[in-house]
Amino acid sequence: MSDGKKSLERNALDSFLKDSRNMKGYTIEEGERPDFILTKNGHRIGVEHFRADTILNQHTDSESMKYDGERKAIFKKHNKALLNDEFDAISSANDIEISINKSLDAVSKFDYDKLNEVFEQHAGRVSAYKKKCDEVWFLIDIGIENNYFTGLLDNGGQTKISMLPVTGDMLSIFGKHKDVSRVIVCSRCLGKYKLIYDSGGKKYGYRFRAFTYTEALFPVSRQIKLNVKNTGKEDEP
Repeated sequence: MSDGKKSLERNALDSFLKDSRNMKGYTIEEGERPDFILTKNGHRIGVEHFRADTILNQHTDSESMKYDGERKAIFKKHNKALLNDEFDAISSANDIEISINKSLDAVSKFDYDKLNEVFEQHAGRVSAYKKKCDEVWFLIDIGIENNYFTGLLDNGGQTKISMLPVTGDMLSIFGKHKDVSRVIVCSRCLGKYKLIYDSGGKKYGYRFRAFTYTEALFPVSRQIKLNVKNTGKEDEP
């Protein structure tokens, strides 16, 4: 496995451990199948990490991961130019404009059912893990484009929320696999993680049957156009 992929897995694990008061004192062993083994007082917990995504292409590959990489590349490119006194505001605005419009287009194509298919593909691959540990946990890392969601409730209503919702379908998938002792879900946006569900914590209060990005509810596709004025460049003689 590449160092980059393992680093992403560790970032997701660290975000969970940071938010969990009862996870102090565990040693962490990195590996494969499961990705991590947490040990305390001789008890070994296998943690298998996998990535899902709200934005997938036709090959079910993560578009959010690709967009995150493109955004980092844009920052590095224009930050380097700025440090070398070669910054071009118009070029920078054009790159940002393209990136934002890609994100808006991807959000407009969000497919809730496809997200559930990814969960089903990963669930149930546990038997081999238990040869290395006493119990198995799933750590699910879900890429998102932003934090503006509209949740569709079981009672037919809607509510706007600022974090990725966990639906009844997801909870059913998690509950089907009794050999997975604990399921932790975190969202990932621009490299930052947020813990959104932990089956070992308090009961999840909302009753969502589905959700979408709020922007996806607008009837027409939106495009942004940046207008750059006063770039600070001197007029040529």
